[in-house]
Amino acid sequence: MSADITDDAAVLAPPAEPQDRSPVAVPPGPRPARRLAGLARRAPEWLVTAGAGVLAALLGAIAQWRGTFFFYVGDNPESFIPVWHEVGAALREGRWLVFDPTAWTGGNLVGEAAYGVFNPVTLANTVVISFFDDLSLAAATVMVEFLAILAMGTFLLAREYGAGRVPAVLVAVAIPFSGFTLWYEASGWPAGLMAFTWVTHFWWSARRHARGRLIPLVPFLFGFLAMTTGNPYAALGLVVVLGAIGVELLLQRRFARLAHLTVMGACVGLVALLVFLPLLGTSSVSARQQLANLANDTFLVPDLGDLAGASSPTYLPSITNWNGALLEQLPSTYLAWFVLPLLAWLRWGALRGRAASLTSLGVVGGAYLLATLGPSNLWLFRWPVRLIEYLYLAVAVIFAVALSAGLATDRVRFRALASGVIVVLGGYLAWAVQPGQYRVHATGVVVVAVLVALAVLAGHRRGMAALGAVVVVGTAGILTLQTSVFPPIPEGQTPHYPPYDLSDMTAGTAGYEGTVLQLARLDGVTTGQKRAGELLFGNLPRATGVESVASYSGIGFLEFNERLCIDYRGVTCPEAFDRLFAPTGEGVPVRLIDALRVSTLVIQRSLLPEAAQDTPQSGWRVLDRTPVRTVWVREQPLAGEGRVSWASPGVEVLADSASPRRESVRYRADGPGRVVFARLAWPGYTATVDGRPVDVDDGPAGLVTVDVPAGTGTLQLRHTTPGLQPGVLAASGAAAAVLVQSGLWLWQRRRSQARRGTVQEVVLGA
Repeated sequence: MSADITDDAAVLAPPAEPQDRSPVAVPPGPRPARRLAGLARRAPEWLVTAGAGVLAALLGAIAQWRGTFFFYVGDNPESFIPVWHEVGAALREGRWLVFDPTAWTGGNLVGEAAYGVFNPVTLANTVVISFFDDLSLAAATVMVEFLAILAMGTFLLAREYGAGRVPAVLVAVAIPFSGFTLWYEASGWPAGLMAFTWVTHFWWSARRHARGRLIPLVPFLFGFLAMTTGNPYAALGLVVVLGAIGVELLLQRRFARLAHLTVMGACVGLVALLVFLPLLGTSSVSARQQLANLANDTFLVPDLGDLAGASSPTYLPSITNWNGALLEQLPSTYLAWFVLPLLAWLRWGALRGRAASLTSLGVVGGAYLLATLGPSNLWLFRWPVRLIEYLYLAVAVIFAVALSAGLATDRVRFRALASGVIVVLGGYLAWAVQPGQYRVHATGVVVVAVLVALAVLAGHRRGMAALGAVVVVGTAGILTLQTSVFPPIPEGQTPHYPPYDLSDMTAGTAGYEGTVLQLARLDGVTTGQKRAGELLFGNLPRATGVESVASYSGIGFLEFNERLCIDYRGVTCPEAFDRLFAPTGEGVPVRLIDALRVSTLVIQRSLLPEAAQDTPQSGWRVLDRTPVRTVWVREQPLAGEGRVSWASPGVEVLADSASPRRESVRYRADGPGRVVFARLAWPGYTATVDGRPVDVDDGPAGLVTVDVPAGTGTLQLRHTTPGLQPGVLAASGAAAAVLVQSGLWLWQRRRSQARRGTVQEVVLGA
């Protein structure tokens, strides 16, 4: 068993440096080229890995430079960056923010899963974000960081499968700037980028462990980082990678190594309980349960034609998009300008003897190819274009391995013609989908054609290092072109940028008191109004310190959202105003706005022109009135820190103190009564009166309601996230198991080495 763990079978272990001994990789030529190639060979592996990350960071700066808000669109400003700013500020104060009733539907951070509150790297980045006043710059800093980490993981993965250093660097720099990864994940879906990044590192470390070269603790740690991003595509990626490597080990009959891989993978799987049990625990009240289905509405579903345009930097696929659009405005299916054109120059025969060592790579690529072309909804996995980056990662690694044998030097004219046809065909496909942008497509064809010619010429005359230099410079040039022309801005229109300056937004919310509810829709809201803090949506109010009812939520709270007709971004309907000033219902006679303990009401004039202009309701006064909004505040501010909002007649609240997860209410009741809290009834609430359990109900509008007995007593309300305790135990047990496994692995490795040393002594003695 021990020998099977540590012995590197030739069929699994890739060649260490296939390009270094190739006459094609370092041909006779000028001394500078030979010196450059020699330097690349002699540099430590860690230094080259770090260099790939630095190159990616520099390229990421191009995207930020071309558009200040490149990394600050979609969910970044609406959801992630403001919440991470809040979480980081809390950590600096010594608080770990995982449950916040003041954020209402957006306050169950553990239940949301996607904010990564268990991920140490994410938490460290929240602290970094909390120091920024410019949220767009904070987003760029973290996104570029992960693009660099992704580049390093891609380099290591390509090297693990036997790619030479230069080819590995080329794909390492290309993958972070492929279409979906850059234009969707890095720009607005950071949890997806983080998941993809850590899955890439897990893939590298898991396969290296499968070859007996890495302690199982390392892939477990990367698997933990991937799983705790809270992104379900990370869990899917881990399963696919483990299955693919397992198939490779089975074919090679490496059963001991497969056993180690299985144990490590099972431990990573246990971490999923920590992350996703709380999400499942909220399903009875959340909107997430409605997303689990099998259907195809063609939304963000790419096809084979989109994959054929993967090396055309101006190809914009015709896939169903937001607001019913049928044409994409971003190069979401782009891979890299050089991959398809250079296929004609690769020495594919060099891979014939390496098929066995590339089995897992082929399995991952094949699985993700099928998934990318699959239906729009497959259980909780929506929008197949999200999977294209995993497919492209496998394709890029195969490309790097093939390129490591050097460029072919025979049949030059035929290969050049084939490359030209591929470039022109890519340009044609781009034009055919969106012919109105023919100037952009023509520019793309010319630029790619020139770059491909230069790359081939440099590779033949100066070696692999020179080819690599052309490809990296070309990637920077293509990125500059793409970020200059996409997304296209119609004539006469100005780009719409989200609010980013916390100082300006905070100034716009000055005077707000207590819990704030904004009644507004996005239609007609200008950039200036958002930046001035007059109207803020999603989680942006939270970053300014405002306790906003209308926050962003990926899971929602169905009963509450329907009662106030609030969507996941905090957008409301006009009917919400009348519902607020109507009785709460279900035996609770007070107005809903009082049951919510709202102290500040922001009314968008275009949504509710009469209410914004009229005299405030009884008990309210006007704080501010502008052409955009009217702000009401209570004439008598609500006293106390507690969240009790109503008690039935005969029940007197004597004292009320609250923290996010606990609330203590001292009361006196003439008879049995009810107490309503301005808290959403998330699963996990329990209550006792003087130590005796009492029922907690999901009351009107989803508010926590507790029945109390007569007499004087102390009501203790507590919230414990469902599934969190077993999840912590499972993750802790997994970590302990991996530590034991790692100790066993090291012992077996040393024992095997000692045996080989004894055999060598006997042979030499003979």
